Amino acid sequence: MNDQDHRKPLDQRDLDILGDLVDVYDQLDPMPVMLPEVVLFGLQIGDLDAEVARLVDSELSLAGASGTRSVEHAKRVTFSSENLTVMISVQAQPDNGLRLDGWAAPGGRLHAELRTDGATMTAECDETGRFVFESVPSGSVQLVLHPTDDSDPTIRIPVVTPALHL
Repeated sequence: MNDQDHRKPLDQRDLDILGDLVDVYDQLDPMPVMLPEVVLFGLQIGDLDAEVARLVDSELSLAGASGTRSVEHAKRVTFSSENLTVMISVQAQPDNGLRLDGWAAPGGRLHAELRTDGATMTAECDETGRFVFESVPSGSVQLVLHPTDDSDPTIRIPVVTPALHL
């Protein structure tokens, strides 16, 4: 075979084979249903001038039928940015909502905002950096911590976490 044989355009047979491969993967390992929603949700933060925290550590619970790709739900997650570390713990509540307990370090009176699929919830951090959100719905969330006049002076702009699925 010469180099010209490798440069031929794809023909209908090639496209049919590639289509069959896509079908096999879609059947054996389908994309999680909520993935497009999580990606689009995460992109909505683009209008905020903020420091972006990165995922440092997480404890996840898996939910899904046997033999299929499981959906990972956050139970305990730690994020870190240049000036702030945030840990959250998620607990199921009897009303089918979730309780989110969080700690920000350095501690201080930050304003916490939790963006959910349908609303924005707010809470104030105490002097140790602790905050709580009650009755959080399951789904995609994103945490934004805003500095206040009483917070640590190293935190000058909001810190935002990546979107995660609760």
